[in-house]
Amino acid sequence: MIKTLRFWIMLLLTFTMIGILGITSIAGYFVEKENVVDNTLKMNNVFSAKLAQLTEEVFEGMQSQLQVKAFEVSADIDDAEKLTEELDVLLSSNKNFNSLSVVNRDGVVLATAPDVGIVGSKLETPGPKEALYERKNLISAPYQATTGRLLVLISTPLWNDKNEYLGFLSGTIYLQEENSIRDILGDHYATDGSYVWVVDRNGIIIYHPVADRIGTSVVENDVAQKIMRHESGAQKVLNSNGQEYLAGYTFIKASKWGVVSQTPIGVSVKSAADVVSRMLLYALPFVIFFFFVTILLTNGLASPLRKLALYSASLREGERTQTAIPTWYFEAKQLNETIREYAEWQQQTVDEYKERSYTDALTGLKNRRYQEEMIAKWIRHKKPFSLIMIDIDHFKQVNDTYGHQVGDEVLKFLAEKMCEVVRSEDVCVRLGGEEFVMLLTDTNHTDALKIAERLRRNVAAVVCPTNDIITVSLGVGYYHDPEETVDHLFERVDKALYRAKTEGRNRVVLAEE
Repeated sequence: MIKTLRFWIMLLLTFTMIGILGITSIAGYFVEKENVVDNTLKMNNVFSAKLAQLTEEVFEGMQSQLQVKAFEVSADIDDAEKLTEELDVLLSSNKNFNSLSVVNRDGVVLATAPDVGIVGSKLETPGPKEALYERKNLISAPYQATTGRLLVLISTPLWNDKNEYLGFLSGTIYLQEENSIRDILGDHYATDGSYVWVVDRNGIIIYHPVADRIGTSVVENDVAQKIMRHESGAQKVLNSNGQEYLAGYTFIKASKWGVVSQTPIGVSVKSAADVVSRMLLYALPFVIFFFFVTILLTNGLASPLRKLALYSASLREGERTQTAIPTWYFEAKQLNETIREYAEWQQQTVDEYKERSYTDALTGLKNRRYQEEMIAKWIRHKKPFSLIMIDIDHFKQVNDTYGHQVGDEVLKFLAEKMCEVVRSEDVCVRLGGEEFVMLLTDTNHTDALKIAERLRRNVAAVVCPTNDIITVSLGVGYYHDPEETVDHLFERVDKALYRAKTEGRNRVVLAEE
């Protein structure tokens, strides 16, 4: 079987398409997965920080309310009825506490709101003991209260006018019932299995969407350990069921708790796979279309190329008949040798003619045709540029006095001076006679005026081929408005040049906008 050009094109195309689709799919999946994971970690970190800030503000508000009420409660410490009234008022005006109580310095409850049946009892639970011992504003660790509830105690000390310690005023949050923490943290911004949980300074869960988890220890959890070290951040973590999550966590200074927002990593991975699947699904019709178009093109191209290759081979041998070549590579070999030689010769010829067609024979500058193509290109690419039109003052006298040969030397002299003041990307043009143009790309009118003035001074400062000084007049214009036509631009600059000549020559004039 002779392996023709068509065979190798189809084989190459098939492997290329399979390779591109495979590599694109794999790379796209991993890139998308990495992006989704990073974004999920960042989002959870930001969300946990926001919830932590909100929770901290709530705790600070609770502490402030207790402190404000503490002076009034201290004054009525011996009036149980009045204390109860004050607690009722505070509880009705504050929805953050589940209950309020006043406890004396011996740990005996003087009043509560609502009545939970512990007035007159001495509290032996950890929260009240800590408050009595510390005698300062504090938020306790979770503990089992006398009523059997799992709660957190927020307290502020009570002092009389003599700075004697009287006990404390406290508010409680029932962790396993409706409470202010649940109101803040209950709803996650995502509905993809993400959730929020809160852990205290000892690794005990304060809040969890699964109520049975509240009060359990998670000290082995990586995130809980970092929160216990007062750290905040984001990372992958395994939950108690061994499932991998993307977690953002923030430490709350006021309560020394940590808020954790986490999303199942499987959700993120699935979204990345879905993106790649949709990408392949969208690309499939184009791939099929491209494949069939390539088959048609291959059939159309291979047959004439084969004939051309056989014909070119016969020409090299002095024959005009096609010769069968028993190798698959003959098309490339013969076309590469024959057509390349012809193409190089033709390209060289074309380049020479093209360069001649763009160049002014006398000065070596570009001509009007090149100028028109360059301006059209800059306008097409929305490039601002400046235009300087130059005219030799009294050039007719030079020709009349010294002859056209010297006049030509003066034109060459000006061309050299123009090339000295421009950059490599700028264009110097001879329009004809003594009329010249400089095109300055990405140059505003201020810089163009400086260049024009430098050219004017340079020309006037050097003796030209007439053994005398010549001067030039220059008009400068700036093109930056796509609504302006090229003809209008040249008209503006030509008027500026005319002004330069009528106002005394040997000067630079800026065209009016």
